[in-house]
Amino acid sequence: MVTEYRYLDILWLDNVLMNYIILWVTVKVSKIKCVSWRLWVSAGIGALYAVFIFLPQFQAMRTIPLKICLSLIMLLAAFEFNNIGQFIKVLAFFYCTTFIFGGAAFGIYYFLGEGVQVQDGIFYIENYPVKILAFACIIVITLGRNLRDFMRNRLNHQELLYTIGIYFDGEKAEVEGLLDTGNALYDPISQNPVIVAEFAEVRHILPSDIQDIFIKSKENDLEFITKTVANSSWIGRFRMIPFTALGKENGMLIGFKPDKVSILMDGDWQETRDIIIGIYARQLSKDSEYHALINPQLIQ
Repeated sequence: MVTEYRYLDILWLDNVLMNYIILWVTVKVSKIKCVSWRLWVSAGIGALYAVFIFLPQFQAMRTIPLKICLSLIMLLAAFEFNNIGQFIKVLAFFYCTTFIFGGAAFGIYYFLGEGVQVQDGIFYIENYPVKILAFACIIVITLGRNLRDFMRNRLNHQELLYTIGIYFDGEKAEVEGLLDTGNALYDPISQNPVIVAEFAEVRHILPSDIQDIFIKSKENDLEFITKTVANSSWIGRFRMIPFTALGKENGMLIGFKPDKVSILMDGDWQETRDIIIGIYARQLSKDSEYHALINPQLIQ
């Protein structure tokens, strides 16, 4: 009985530490605010489950639905969510982190030649010395620090996509936009930030004479643009925005001031009127994942 008690004690401690690290990485990559003590409470709940499933009277707790319920309870104990969208985002990061750490831990024990068995989705490790636990924790913490940057760069790509509503003269264009840290465009007159949008996405809300500039592929003909805009009844709403891109110096974008722009963030529409829409004649994304580039100044 003493030997089994010490084993369960180490098992609980191991799971508390591992759960806390997984939750900590989830916090870092999801950028959601939380307090440390709630992470420890959540980690402790998960660790108790790991202990209970080894006891004969709790064998029924090994089912997949109960494992899913446990993860939901852990997240609710660790975080305060503002909406369902935020909860789903954090849940996705939590599962990704858990799967990566689970694979890493399995690899460590296999590499070190320890006996590992898998049954009902649970790892059984023979000869469980404290030094292996300490080594595993060090490796996982190191992986966690590097995983944070990896997940931000790779897994967080979807988090950089926002739905944008552009309103002009009673019409609306809804566009998927990418938060682009390289977009530092500002209107030289008003100093308002610029969202770059594909012509095909905003065409239907533009005046017909402005559409003709792009239909006739005259977007680089400054004389034609100047004449068209000067004769347009919307002359006060249109701008010429200088930009520099790779392979193109002193470029110009035709821009317009919309009635307003709304951006969907965490389930809520954030509205702004101090903004300019730059019109881009070609496609911004090769796979059509997004059709606009958002100035980071607009996402706080």
